Amino acid sequence: MALVFLLGIPGLAWAQGVGPSSYTVGGVDVDVTADSAAAARDAAIVLGQRIAFDKLIALLVDPQSAGSVPRLSDAQLSDLVSDFEVESERASSVRYIGKLSYRFRGDSVRALLEQNGVRYAVMPTSPILVVPVLEADGQTLLWDPQNAWLSAWAADGGSNTLVPLKIPSGDELDAGMIDAAAAEAGDTAKLGTLAQRHGASQSLVVVAKLSADAATDTRRLDITGSRYGLSGLVGSFTDQVSVTGSALDQLYAAGVEKAETLLQDALRQENLVVSGVEQRLSVTVPIDSYAAWIDIRKRLAGVPILKRAEIRNLTTKSAALDLVYVGDETQLQTALGERRLTLASNGDQRLLVSTSAGSGTGSGAGSTSGAGSSTTP
Repeated sequence: MALVFLLGIPGLAWAQGVGPSSYTVGGVDVDVTADSAAAARDAAIVLGQRIAFDKLIALLVDPQSAGSVPRLSDAQLSDLVSDFEVESERASSVRYIGKLSYRFRGDSVRALLEQNGVRYAVMPTSPILVVPVLEADGQTLLWDPQNAWLSAWAADGGSNTLVPLKIPSGDELDAGMIDAAAAEAGDTAKLGTLAQRHGASQSLVVVAKLSADAATDTRRLDITGSRYGLSGLVGSFTDQVSVTGSALDQLYAAGVEKAETLLQDALRQENLVVSGVEQRLSVTVPIDSYAAWIDIRKRLAGVPILKRAEIRNLTTKSAALDLVYVGDETQLQTALGERRLTLASNGDQRLLVSTSAGSGTGSGAGSTSGAGSSTTP
């Protein structure tokens, strides 16, 4: 009986809310002139929060619903902002030039969208591991110090996606887990091992093929992105960027921005929900110890579309739960998979089971970053 009370009380629920606690939008450029440097800076901060909010809406909201987002006053926007940071700044006696980053209150933003019937995406909170492969001058590079494509990703702040990105440093452990050939081939076992090392739920293998046209003095990157989860390929995209002249740094930076934008577009489409509509799914969770139950609860706490889990019955062998969520069951299955949980069937009974030991939130060496194109879901 004591164990039951430690595990939880039937009839109770734990709530967690939908989506992240905050949204961060960085890389906001401002340039304002006023009567004084202080006045210019104050005006730039107000201008920057509007630019950041517009960018957040573009990243988060279904384009067909964007017209329903109301025009907010400066004061209303300030209420949505929890804080901001200065990434860089320059000022004269009357001018302020800066690059700013804003953090918006997640619950307040979602409440605004829901009140106005706006469809938005409940983005995954687990990082995506980026594996940048470069094909240039007859070589295929991944962890090589000459891989400028990897360097471009490491330098980028992930400013074009709301999902955190992790860029491996390419240390000895990374290099021992996967090479360029295996990454290009989509070796899911090796990609999964690398992703788990870096605490990521998915891997994005993004291949850039460099070519040049001497007649037009043009350099071009053909970009192919392939995103893998635990069960294999999740989605893919292709695109290209080009520059005139020999500005390779500019070319690689443009390629990163393009790939991030395509990734964000795909994730937004996959995770669109009508948040006011709750769904309910009854599941049974096999448990064999107090530690196993705590592990399941921790994993469920990281599922972004799950609003709450209600305990219907609890024994030392199993827990009967009602999962209350937004979106559809396919989205729930995907979100559970990111936390290394899966739904299974046992006759008429739905089971919720873990797919690996541990919480799936490891750590490793690396950094976290946030022509026509085609995208495959």
